[in-house]
Amino acid sequence: MYTIIHKQMIAQDIKKIDIAAPAIAARALPGQFVMVTPVAGEHNIPMTIIDTDERRNMVSLLVHEVGSATRRLGGLSIGEDIYQMVGPLGSPSQMDKYGLVIAVATGVGAAQILPICRGLKKKGNKVIGIIGAKSKKVLMLESQMRVVCDEIFITTNDGSYERRGLATGLLKELLNKYTVHRVYAIGSLEMMQAAAQMTKEKNIPLRVTLNPYMVNGLGTCGSCRVNIGGQTRLACVEGPEFDGHMVDYEDLAQRMNALEPVQWENHLPPLSLKRPGFTGLVKSLWGSAKK
Repeated sequence: MYTIIHKQMIAQDIKKIDIAAPAIAARALPGQFVMVTPVAGEHNIPMTIIDTDERRNMVSLLVHEVGSATRRLGGLSIGEDIYQMVGPLGSPSQMDKYGLVIAVATGVGAAQILPICRGLKKKGNKVIGIIGAKSKKVLMLESQMRVVCDEIFITTNDGSYERRGLATGLLKELLNKYTVHRVYAIGSLEMMQAAAQMTKEKNIPLRVTLNPYMVNGLGTCGSCRVNIGGQTRLACVEGPEFDGHMVDYEDLAQRMNALEPVQWENHLPPLSLKRPGFTGLVKSLWGSAKK
């Protein structure tokens, strides 16, 4: 069973949960994710694995309570079991020893950039982290990022903490100041697109992690289609990390904005094991992976 062994409030409506999951903890690599079903009949949630502890058979996830499924997950108590968790899914983040690397994240993207920074540091890189948040009260994982980065900068839109402004403004300054060998960016489409323009001008490789809508994470539904270099790719199996210079950000924005008025996890009818067809197939596949 996937038992919650620890919970911590990180920021407003955001919790870090540690879950007993030996098989996942033993195999997960930076950049991969899991599909979580908090209770029977609830929707599946794609969630980045922000940390693993193989010795304690534990994985850590960050829960942003924005819809029914995430609220149910965040509402589970220590000692309770999660109905189902499948993973690790997706392709690991591309990393090697490059030299000086900048990792920039905005919002909940900080949860996704953290394991990447940790992995890059283990490879021998010098890592500069940039975290952007709307305000101090929603800033997250600052202390963890300070541990895994050689240097860290923080921006807040309202100036309530550290530097006022956008993360992209600081990224531009650092790109002009240092010889940067690679950039990783995770956050809003606007931020990643701006990072793509800046790095392309300087011929600096860019890796971005995309967060399109995912239904099952198995590559069978096609809901996470993205346009990469003119070709359709599935973010759940071929990503979620891609070459940031090859992403069609306008196409991705149109796809994501199509469901923006309603949270994706509330946009579909509830799942049921009794329903026939595709949903039943997905649940049966997941059942075979359940411990």
